[in-house]
Amino acid sequence: MLVINKDTPINAIISAHPETIRFFGDLKMSCGECFAVNFDTLENGALMHGMDVNNLLLKLTEFLQSLPASVPTRN
Repeated sequence: MLVINKDTPINAIISAHPETIRFFGDLKMSCGECFAVNFDTLENGALMHGMDVNNLLLKLTEFLQSLPASVPTRN
């Protein structure tokens, strides 16, 4: 099971939870189409989009917990 934190590669998040493409898209982060997901972490993605990584992680955790199977996360 993937543990998601600020250092988790975005590509790993999308691979483990394809539903997150919708989550990132709703935030205007085109992670499903961007080459940077192959090497960027969640923290780098947040910085590139002017977001606070802790807030992004909280929103992502809430999104994942709203899905049928929840995922443990930690900061």
